Amino acid sequence: MRFNAQRNLLAVTVALACAGLNSANAQENGNSPVIEESAIVATAADEASSPPQASVEEVVVTGSRLRRDTFSSISPLQIITTEFAKEAGLIDAADILQGSTAATGQQIDLTFQGFVLDNGPAASTVDLRGLGANRNLVLINGRRVSPSGVEGAPAAPNLNLLPRSLVERYDILLDGASSVYGSDAIAGVVNAILRKDFDGLEVEIFGNQPVQSGGSDTTVTASWGFNTDRGVFGIGAEYVDSTKAALADRDWTGDCASNVEIDENGTIRTEDQYYSSIGYPSYGNCSFGGVAARTFIPSIDAGSIYYTPGYSNGGWGNFSESGDPYTGLGADGNGDGVGDINLYDYDLNGKPASLAADLFPASTRYNVMAYGEYTFDGEANLTPYFEANYSYLEIDSKSGEGQLFPEVPANNPYNLCNPNQPDGVDCGLAMGAYLDNPSIAAGIANQFGLTPAQFRDFGIVNLYPGALGPVSTTPIVSVRGDRNITEVEQSQVRFVAGMRGDIPFMNFGSVEDWSFDAYVSYSLSEGKSKRYGVREDRLNYSLGYYSSTSTPCENDLGATLRSDATAGCVPVNMYAPSLYPIGEVVGDFGTQAERNYLFDTRNFDTEYEQIVASAYVTGDIFELPAGEVALGLGAEVRFDDISSNPDAVAAEGLFWGFFSDKGAQGDRQVSEVFAEVEIPLLANKPLATELSVNLSGRITDDEYYGTNTTESVKIGWRPVEPLLIRGTWGTAFRAPNLRELFLAGSTGFLNVSDPCYIPDGAFDDLTGAYIPENDKRDPQVLSNCVATGVDPTIADNGGFNTFSVEVSQGGSLELDPEESESWTVGFAFEQDFSNKFDFSMGMTYYEIDITNTVIEPSTGFIISDCYGDEAGNGASVFCNRITRDLSDPTNPQITSMDLGFINRDQEVARGIDYNIFFGDTLNVGVPIDFRANLTASKLLERSTEFVNPDDSVDRETYQGEWGFPEWQAQLALRFTWDRWTATWETRYLDSVGQDPESVDPFDSVAGTSDTCFGPPNDVLCRDFAEAGSYLLHSTSLFYDADSWTIGAGVRNVFDKAPPTVDGSEVVSYSNTPIGYGYDLQGRTIFFDVVYRMGGS
Repeated sequence: MRFNAQRNLLAVTVALACAGLNSANAQENGNSPVIEESAIVATAADEASSPPQASVEEVVVTGSRLRRDTFSSISPLQIITTEFAKEAGLIDAADILQGSTAATGQQIDLTFQGFVLDNGPAASTVDLRGLGANRNLVLINGRRVSPSGVEGAPAAPNLNLLPRSLVERYDILLDGASSVYGSDAIAGVVNAILRKDFDGLEVEIFGNQPVQSGGSDTTVTASWGFNTDRGVFGIGAEYVDSTKAALADRDWTGDCASNVEIDENGTIRTEDQYYSSIGYPSYGNCSFGGVAARTFIPSIDAGSIYYTPGYSNGGWGNFSESGDPYTGLGADGNGDGVGDINLYDYDLNGKPASLAADLFPASTRYNVMAYGEYTFDGEANLTPYFEANYSYLEIDSKSGEGQLFPEVPANNPYNLCNPNQPDGVDCGLAMGAYLDNPSIAAGIANQFGLTPAQFRDFGIVNLYPGALGPVSTTPIVSVRGDRNITEVEQSQVRFVAGMRGDIPFMNFGSVEDWSFDAYVSYSLSEGKSKRYGVREDRLNYSLGYYSSTSTPCENDLGATLRSDATAGCVPVNMYAPSLYPIGEVVGDFGTQAERNYLFDTRNFDTEYEQIVASAYVTGDIFELPAGEVALGLGAEVRFDDISSNPDAVAAEGLFWGFFSDKGAQGDRQVSEVFAEVEIPLLANKPLATELSVNLSGRITDDEYYGTNTTESVKIGWRPVEPLLIRGTWGTAFRAPNLRELFLAGSTGFLNVSDPCYIPDGAFDDLTGAYIPENDKRDPQVLSNCVATGVDPTIADNGGFNTFSVEVSQGGSLELDPEESESWTVGFAFEQDFSNKFDFSMGMTYYEIDITNTVIEPSTGFIISDCYGDEAGNGASVFCNRITRDLSDPTNPQITSMDLGFINRDQEVARGIDYNIFFGDTLNVGVPIDFRANLTASKLLERSTEFVNPDDSVDRETYQGEWGFPEWQAQLALRFTWDRWTATWETRYLDSVGQDPESVDPFDSVAGTSDTCFGPPNDVLCRDFAEAGSYLLHSTSLFYDADSWTIGAGVRNVFDKAPPTVDGSEVVSYSNTPIGYGYDLQGRTIFFDVVYRMGGS
């Protein structure tokens, strides 16, 4: 289909271009900054981060396809110039855009390398208005940038592939713009405008160097071009080298994660009291994480026993029980008054291997881009133009190693609980030895009045399992380099070729100034990823999992195994001492041969191809008393094709405990026609210096979703020249993208905390009886459990209520398209009563309402929405996505969860944007040109809504919560004298906190707290997940000579640390939240050196 589609596309383009050539007039001259997608002028009140000159100079911005030269923007806009972003120490597109006041929600950047992302590893995206990166368009010079990424099915452009040095500014259009730019523009549009001020050769070096170790970034750029009265040509190449910063390299991530709690007096506590309160050695300021170097024995009450070479408090040789299963206290086998096992010595949290994980991964980027245009003589002013771009990104990332816990068959020759092998023991008898340990027996008697032997001898209860013979075990270890290293390569080729010109014969009567523009763009994004890890099928084969006698590397049970799983098999000893390094925790297999056999690579190749053909004509159709009526007509055809191909390891989920990813295969064609008209209603009248209305509409024919329409109405009214009052209304449309349509069914295992099981502390350790007065669960949780078939008073797993659950996800052709309505109303004022100073201000109220939003719910979201539903009747639509095995009421485990895409009923974002600009000349002995620009945004509402099957409404609000501060602001001050420029920029984020319904109740260590003992000698505590207001300051000094520019500055002048939160409540590394706009680099020195030569 792809090749036929491309031929049809070229035919459409040629036809449209010929139609334009047969009707032409009034093209802008060759040296004007033509932007094909729009031409409307913004005042400084429209700008988010404007240069001082922008308050008095007209600039071409985004928001309409009609050409105008006097009317300020009706649409809400932010304009960020790269020149002034560099003065604040920013050059990367992701840093610039994610730092704008229009960006809310969690922003995905390179700190998310340990996570499974929609666009795969190495992705950075921008989320406008907190509505998701897939609901805004990214353009270059008004033309789409295709999605790019690797693994799964990428759905959004990767900002890391955008050129740094060739962008002049970023225009951010902040209302629904589907009628102007096509489907998907629900939250807004980011338009990267390329520079055209070429004048010879320019070489630039820009560098960032954090004061703390690692994380430096250097950009080297060379560009050359010329700009004449008929054309412009530019070519540039850039190289970016970014060094790694590990968690250990930053003060705020360089230690173990802590329990961060707040007590009833408002004091923050981090020192763990829970484990010391139950007889264990103190955890200090570290929280309990993933523990390894231990083994689990399901057939006895001991649970996990820990590696203690040379000692055992039972009969397990070199292993000991950590916590007594009957008293709930630390197992004190040597009678020294404290538990034998210091759990922190076995915890991955804070260990060298974990702290060596990347906070910022090392990366290398290349970008080469050429573009130009030339206007030929003749009344048609024919102007061919082109853009050609190649981008390349390479990232090597490392996260922390996780746990590996395979089942070792009972008769495996290395199994600890196989008494028939030289180093094995009978774990039933070993448990008896534990119970007969005098110190252990005394501890049980101290709590229950009798020793285990007395309980048995008196016929009350027999805790002794007796001889069990060989039983299976589950060693829990962590292996160096297992599933934590990823290598990624991404590239993107993008080519645009087009023609624009005037239409001379369309110049009669009031019909005049007609022009056309037609282009074809082609993009091909390619991504490759490689991960390393232990193959589960190989590990099982090497442990005797497929043998009737548990013989390693034998398959007499007829299991179907891959040939590359059996070839070269060597027996693996899961009890090799090298896998149990106390204090370091991350170990390795006993021999290199074992490692060589078990490890494999997981490879993925992803291609995303996009072809766009577009043609547009515009001109004046008749004249009204107030001016000319301008009309624009256009058509566009777009083809998208994704081919995301996993190898067998990825597709079948062959890594141990790792999800399967079957990639995606699919394509789609979208055809659109659109029109825009601008009507001047009044001009130069009392209280109506100008009154205009802009109408636009688009008809979209989607291959899978048929015909849909979008429309927009925009009104601009100037009662007096300095004041523009504006309002817009529009609809937008987004059909499910290729990820949502074609993501192949993938499965994996995720940890799920089940609230229907009796929590720790609400059951008797000896008898297992339920203690309702100790149950702190919300009544609505209990009611929803009952309504979904679970008795939450008998579902018991000893308090360990987090399970590994199989989850599935995938695309669907049954999803409904998203639709939205958006409104904006506001004003822009620019004083004209004095030429002594410049002053402008603006305010815009916005509201975006989306229906049928497509979401991919997480396990936590599904659990919370089902069992936290206030109705308490299990009616949440998400309860149907949870499958349980209800055959045993005492163990109703969740067997699977459906994470597939679903339509949500409604999402709303609304707020107010503010802009204030002031400029003056300060006379302090020398004239200093002073400019101040303040941009602020007030979030009034960010909400979601579901209608449940019983018609009850499940509504959630997010304003004031993480990612959605109620206020954001940026203040930029600029002082210019002669060739010197000094700047000071301050960024403000309002305080944020948790959803009130998610805030834990105050409690003691007997309940949910980890740091407070509670009354009578202490107060109560709860997890802390709040952040106060945050200010980040940057400053710089630049000198601009005729042929060179040099500058330096400091970002995060006062070395402001990010907030500290409890990691169980907020996505974070070592209590440091990520993706929420806080600076994780710390104080950073930056410099910029530019040398120009060969110009006029």
